Amino acid sequence: MKPFFYLTISFLLSCMISCGPDARLDMVGMFAGSSPTIDERFEQAQEYNNKHGFVTLKALTDDYKVHVCTDTHISTTQVNWTKFIESYRADMNCPVAIHLGDIIDAQNHFDEMYSAYEAVSINPDKRDTLMVVAGNHDIYFKQWPLFLDKFKTCTYYFIVETPSGYRDLFICYDSADGTLGTKQLAWLKATLEWADTQSFRHIIGCTHTHLFKRDGSQGHTSNYTIEETYALINLYASHGVDMIWSGHDHTREITRVSGMTCIVVDSMKDEDKRPYYMLVTMGENIAYEFVPMFEMTN
Repeated sequence: MKPFFYLTISFLLSCMISCGPDARLDMVGMFAGSSPTIDERFEQAQEYNNKHGFVTLKALTDDYKVHVCTDTHISTTQVNWTKFIESYRADMNCPVAIHLGDIIDAQNHFDEMYSAYEAVSINPDKRDTLMVVAGNHDIYFKQWPLFLDKFKTCTYYFIVETPSGYRDLFICYDSADGTLGTKQLAWLKATLEWADTQSFRHIIGCTHTHLFKRDGSQGHTSNYTIEETYALINLYASHGVDMIWSGHDHTREITRVSGMTCIVVDSMKDEDKRPYYMLVTMGENIAYEFVPMFEMTN
């Protein structure tokens, strides 16, 4: 009984510690689910989408760049985040950058993240070309209203159009709870069915939670259920999705399945010893490389 007793006491103490204003872990959110639910978040995101529609961005070349980062876990410092912003803003062949979630680390850091973004003066016309999805840390401590206030939606798509008329579709969706929920899954199916009627060069899925789990490092929030994983793979494969980009696991992983490439991008926290972001070239084929933040200078 003693080991169980000590484990119970340790768990209760961790829950108590996690309830403070500077807590990093939301124990209630991890084990009891977030508030609002995924279906409720989807409905709120759709309210914005229905009013404002979806964005088409123009690339300057047919082979353009996309800068992709994830898991910055911003708190009191924003070193790597600032380097990333400066890099993508300076790249004139990059019409869009994507953050795959876990933007902040814990409570009350969206302002620091957004202030750092606004402070970069390079090419200010590109300030509206950052696309984001929510990670589990972004909705912990009931922070979804703060995320929604800053970014307006978390389930949407955008299109990048090239000078020769090629169009690439990027579908961004909310997997912060480790599930898509019934309503968002129905939206994803409908969006892919609509994409079948278009002439997209490539289709990319962008989300936080990865499809495949190499280890249990992320604990309770690690993955979709097996049933949902299989359903998503079959859905993507049946509609010709080229790639799924995700984060969450903090460790790079590249998996090929059913003709599709699933990439887990490295985390980009300031305290990481070897943080990277992904630089993608969208052309006739899709090429990608991983850029080491620790070799970049301000």
